[in-house]
Amino acid sequence: MKSNRDRLFKEILESTRENAVLLREILHRLKHRPLTAAIAVHFTGESPMANNTLVFNVGQTSQASIQPLLADGVTPSGGVLSAVSYTFSDPSATVVLNTDGLTATVTGVAASTGPVAGTATCTVTDTDGVVSTWTQPFTITTLAVVPPPPPPAQLTQSVAVEFSTSA
Repeated sequence: MKSNRDRLFKEILESTRENAVLLREILHRLKHRPLTAAIAVHFTGESPMANNTLVFNVGQTSQASIQPLLADGVTPSGGVLSAVSYTFSDPSATVVLNTDGLTATVTGVAASTGPVAGTATCTVTDTDGVVSTWTQPFTITTLAVVPPPPPPAQLTQSVAVEFSTSA
């Protein structure tokens, strides 16, 4: 009987040790989970742009910036960006990283046939020190500039002063 009790005690002890290892692993993962749950590319423009989308005209410029976000997809996470890059390869627009290493200047060059895909990548260091790497697709649509309509035809070619006969 003592042998069965000892064996049961050893099984319980081993199971408890395994559970302790699993609990430590879970705790470690919870502590080191990034606060940032997503990133979004914001573009400046004449009218508010949806995240990750830019629509503008040939000749216009816009500033692109990356915003790290919490799980709600709206609230900034407060993470610090590094290793930022923007990739866009289409003759309709240029996307050039600015000297700050975080933002990019986008310039409309020629009309696009529709939305053209690009990507933004970065590393985010969250406020708790956790580091994560992100890639976010975006689209740019460049519209042709429509010239203003010509002024209406002018019928009057000159004016004259007319005097009445004096009395």
